Amino acid sequence: MGRNYKVNTFFQLLISALLVSSLYTLVAVGFTMYVGVINLANFSHGDTCVMGTFLLMPLFLFATKMGWMTPLAGLVIPALIILVILVTGLWGAGIYKILVKPLLVAPRLILLLASVAAGQVIREAIRVIYPNGSNPQVFPKLLPSGGIELSGLTLGYDSLTIIFLTIACIISLNFIIQRTKMGLAMRAVSQNSDVSQIMGINIEKTIISVFILGSALAGLAGILNGTYYGIAKFNLGSNLGIKGFSAAVIGGLGDFQGAIIGGVLLGFIEVFASAYIPNGSQYQDVFSFLAVIAFLIFRPSGILGEKIFEKV
Repeated sequence: MGRNYKVNTFFQLLISALLVSSLYTLVAVGFTMYVGVINLANFSHGDTCVMGTFLLMPLFLFATKMGWMTPLAGLVIPALIILVILVTGLWGAGIYKILVKPLLVAPRLILLLASVAAGQVIREAIRVIYPNGSNPQVFPKLLPSGGIELSGLTLGYDSLTIIFLTIACIISLNFIIQRTKMGLAMRAVSQNSDVSQIMGINIEKTIISVFILGSALAGLAGILNGTYYGIAKFNLGSNLGIKGFSAAVIGGLGDFQGAIIGGVLLGFIEVFASAYIPNGSQYQDVFSFLAVIAFLIFRPSGILGEKIFEKV
């Protein structure tokens, strides 16, 4: 019985690690797209996740008040999620047009600070506009309770949905990057934007596509984060953004597969270190950032990142 308990505990931790990894991976992929195409770490990205969380909640409440949830929940909830993803995607396009495009010729530090300021604007707007926005909010339950029982281990419907949606998004995005004209343009611009422009690639359209895709993923990550933890906080984007960026750094900034590996690795480090190290749950974030520091010291280019040499 003791052995079965240990096995079940291990597999429960495995599921938790996959869930946390899913959230970090979605955010990390957005960061690595920005860095790969325009060499920008968009630090408003984490707050775009929170925007997705706080957009869904009033929409869900409105649909509930209209009486749509009882007979049509299976259609309404996916429709609301898609709507939020579209809105955050358009927000990404707006961020590029209003903030990034005018500063593309400026030093990257200026653009970086502008993205930090944009994130702060999002946080404060949510805190001020949303009722009691300063306080943690209960995130609506989007999925039915219960799950699948396997040898004494319960796989909740919410957990399975989060993992499935993340895998589906990663596969779809990989298809876009590898098999479509848009993806070809992204890869070309990431290699050399000047040559890409000479070859007839619309640079601005390509960059806008990156911001739309990255922000749409962020909106979905915010919804899944609220689904997993059951709460929403206006300042959650800071931590989620840093974790996503850390995952991208571990995997190799600008590398799509690296972002996935970094997200999975960071999630597993957090969950298993917190579980097996005494009082580890109190230092969950510490384990993550220690891992990042270790990679910055011993493998600064990340797992799949290429070393860059500069002549002095």
